[in-house]
Amino acid sequence: MKKEKYSAHNFIGKVFMPNQIDENKTYTAAIQEMENDPVFQKFIKDNGYENERASLVVFGPENFMFWYGILADDKQMPVAGLNKFELPASEIAEINTPDSNLAFFSQPLNFVIPTFLDKLSKDGITMYENLGDSEKPYVLAKLNLETKELAQILYLDTSSEESSK
Repeated sequence: MKKEKYSAHNFIGKVFMPNQIDENKTYTAAIQEMENDPVFQKFIKDNGYENERASLVVFGPENFMFWYGILADDKQMPVAGLNKFELPASEIAEINTPDSNLAFFSQPLNFVIPTFLDKLSKDGITMYENLGDSEKPYVLAKLNLETKELAQILYLDTSSEESSK
């Protein structure tokens, strides 16, 4: 686990709501739809993101949004058919996992996120019990398809940054 400052980024892709989860509690069908989307494929090819994929979960007090696409610098803009979510510069906590692949994104969120947060908690990272109460309620996962390295990232609030110093 590492903590570091992370610059502002744009998440570019599509957003999916909780009612789009399948019977296995995953977004596999939504992800497959994105991977088959010619607009998405052209965007990643034209902008050099062929070897990158990412997911973003934005928590609210009572719900969440799931995004799938790519993580870009804060200057990159989406094309028609794709959306953008602006992620602020922040202190983050990150866990890297080697030998990962696209199947990671097809795991149930109710397994992946608690497992990740539990690892951070064991490493001394403090967080809200309900991430939706956080100032920065973001859990990001980014995968490099070439190196097969997965980075799972929790954005830290100013209060968590202070308490863990």
